[in-house]
Amino acid sequence: AGAAAGAVRTVLVDHQDSFVHTLANYLKQTGALVTTVRSGFDYALLDELRPSLVVLSPGPGNPTDFKCAALLAELARRRLAVFGVCLGLQAMVEYCGGELGVLPHPQHGKPADVRLVHQHETMLFAGLPKEFQVARYHSLYSLRDKHPPALRVTAVTDHDGVIMAVEHETLPMSAVQFHPESILTSPDHGLRILSNVVASVTRGWRKGGSKGQGAGTVNGA
Repeated sequence: AGAAAGAVRTVLVDHQDSFVHTLANYLKQTGALVTTVRSGFDYALLDELRPSLVVLSPGPGNPTDFKCAALLAELARRRLAVFGVCLGLQAMVEYCGGELGVLPHPQHGKPADVRLVHQHETMLFAGLPKEFQVARYHSLYSLRDKHPPALRVTAVTDHDGVIMAVEHETLPMSAVQFHPESILTSPDHGLRILSNVVASVTRGWRKGGSKGQGAGTVNGA
């Protein structure tokens, strides 16, 4: 489906990742109007593009390599909804005060079963089964004992409990550690997750199981 009148204006920040074009295509299939920009762009571009949603793409290296914390601070200041993929989740963890570790065995192009862990319905996984297969492409991960309380964990790997998805308790901010746009993640599931994100912007970023806040009611990190 192409973008129509009233489509969610979305900026996709490219962190030099080979998956970015596929991710953009998936977002466009949800009906979003997508503009891809390279990381390090002038924030004044946000005034021109006027997005309602910013998506942080995967990428090599660490979030600090791309100054993700500064971008997230700017997006929070502008009261914009944010969704992260892989590096995007890691950036949110650091931005919210958590710490990252290095997996003993890097997971690059590896399938994994994930399960939902929160008692209440989550925005990201509405309409999805409680367990499903995803694609992992990462070596960094959020350390459990250093994970920021503000980022509610909503999914983990089934076999070892590595954090696979988070949703902020108050800000319109969420992320997945896996790649929803990869063929190793069921296309139906990956597209549904991105559709849920785009739909949440349309209806005011509802939080499952709690009183939601729209993108226009952000109070800061």
